Amino acid sequence: MKLLFIIVYFFLFFGVSNISGMLIPFLQYKGYEPIQIGTLISLFTLMGVFGQLFIGYFCSKFKTIKKVFLFALFITIIAGTFSFLFQKSIYFYIVFFILGIFSSILTSLIDTWVMESDEKNNFGKLRCFGSFGWAFGVLITGYIVSKFGYFMVNIIFSLSILISILSTLKLKDVIKEGNKKLGIKNLVSNKKYNFLIFSLLMVCISYRAYLQLIPYLIEYIGYDVSSLGIYYFLSSFSDILMFIVCSKIMHKISPDKLLIVSPVAILIQLLIIYYTFDIKYLYISCVFQVFTFPVILMVGRVMVDRVSFKELKTTSQLVGFAMYNSLGIIIASFLVGFLVDKFGIEKSILQIIAFTIFSIFVVLIYDRKTKDEVLN
Repeated sequence: MKLLFIIVYFFLFFGVSNISGMLIPFLQYKGYEPIQIGTLISLFTLMGVFGQLFIGYFCSKFKTIKKVFLFALFITIIAGTFSFLFQKSIYFYIVFFILGIFSSILTSLIDTWVMESDEKNNFGKLRCFGSFGWAFGVLITGYIVSKFGYFMVNIIFSLSILISILSTLKLKDVIKEGNKKLGIKNLVSNKKYNFLIFSLLMVCISYRAYLQLIPYLIEYIGYDVSSLGIYYFLSSFSDILMFIVCSKIMHKISPDKLLIVSPVAILIQLLIIYYTFDIKYLYISCVFQVFTFPVILMVGRVMVDRVSFKELKTTSQLVGFAMYNSLGIIIASFLVGFLVDKFGIEKSILQIIAFTIFSIFVVLIYDRKTKDEVLN
C-alpha cells in the first residue's frame, strides 16, 4: 500500500503540475493579459474551493474515498486534455474551470486519504513524492514547451494521470463512518478551528503572492518559461527535506511555534528578489522554500486533525485546505494580477512585503493563544 501511494503521489502531482504548476505561462500562451490571468487563476482556484467544500460530504455519504478519488481522476484527464486543445472560447472556459474543480480535489483528497489510512504516520515521507513529481513535472514542462510546444505536454499529462488511475485501482479504500449528529455547523462554530484556518490563510496569501510574482519577475528580467521551470523544480525539490523531517521536528517543537518560521522565510525571499532582480539570486532564494510550503501543509494537517471532531476529520481537512490554501491562491492571484497591471513589478513586491509582515504578526498572536503541544 505504501508503494502504491508513492506511485499515485508522484504521477498525480507530475501530471497536475503540467498545467496548474505553469498556469501563468499557459494562459499567456492562450493570449491573456496579466489582470485577465490573475482573474482566471482566481476563478480556477475558486472552482477548486467549491469542489473541496462538497467533496467531504460525498465521501461521507457514500462511505468511500477511493471511488470519489477515481471519479475525480477521470474527469481531470478529460478536462485537462481538452484545455490544451481549445483556444479562447466558451469551450475553453468550461473545461478549464472543470479542471480547476477536480485537480484541486485530487491533490487535497490524496492527503486526506493518507491521513485516515494505516500510513498516517508516514504522511510526510509519502507527501515528499508529490513534491518530487511536481518538481520534475514543472521542469520537464518548461523544457518541452520551449522545444516542442504544448501538444507534447498534453500527451505527458494524459499518461501521468492514466498511471495514477491504474495505481489507485489497487489501493485499499478508507471506509467512512458518517455521524448525522455532527455537520458543517459544528465545524463553523469551532473557534479553535476558525482561528487556525485564518492564521494559515494569512501565511498562504503571502506565500502564493510570492509565487505569483515569480513568472512576471522572470519575464521582467529577460528570461523565458524554461527558467521558470528550473525555478519551480528547485523550489519543489527544497520541499522534500522538510516533508521528511517535519514530523520529527514537531516532536521537539510545537506546530504553532514552527509555523512562525514560514512567513519569516517568505519575507526573506521577497527581500531577496526586491533587492537583486538577478536570476542567480532568485534560484538561491529557493533554499528558503524548505521553511514555507512544507511547514504550512504539515502544520495545517496536524493542527486541523488535532482541533477537529473525530467524525468530521475528512470534512475538516478538505474544508480547511480549501479555506487556507485555495482561498489563499484566489486572493493572491487576483491581488498580484491587479498590482502588476497597475503599479508594475517593483511596487507590487513592496506591497506583498508589507502584507507578509502583517501575516507574521497574525501567526505570533496565534502562537500566544495556542497551548504548546508537541507530537506524541
